[in-house]
Amino acid sequence: MTPIKLLLLPLLFCCLHSPLFAQSTLDGTWEGFMTVGGIHSDKELPMQLYITTTGSKVEGRSYVQLPDGSTLRMDLWGYIYKDHSISLVESSFAGDPTNDIMPEFNRQYQIIFKPDLWDPYLKGFWQERTEDTFNQKRRRGRMTLTRRKVKGV
Repeated sequence: MTPIKLLLLPLLFCCLHSPLFAQSTLDGTWEGFMTVGGIHSDKELPMQLYITTTGSKVEGRSYVQLPDGSTLRMDLWGYIYKDHSISLVESSFAGDPTNDIMPEFNRQYQIIFKPDLWDPYLKGFWQERTEDTFNQKRRRGRMTLTRRKVKGV
């Protein structure tokens, strides 16, 4: 290599690792809604996901605001794949001893993560976890979440 190329190599490395080239990550708080009452329902409940990733493993917690004003909290785990699809399952109820709202069922989620630097979002579907996968009465819905905006930034 010529001396000029050797001098330009560190500059190129710095440029490629600058925040300008950074992609949005999945880690953080996501806000939006989930529908209840079926895939085509318009009945929405406010929802938040708090997510952390370690490699392809995803862990977090969901918060769903119920119509009576109470909040249902569930721990989640799953995986993010190279195509930015995510599979999550609710693993346990995360309420406190004073919270007597136990979920009727656990959910599993199939989500697409759009890691856009300016407008990232999560969009997907949820369904009731059950042994009877093809049961017509199995509860299902949609979800759409955007990254929580940080005040002052």
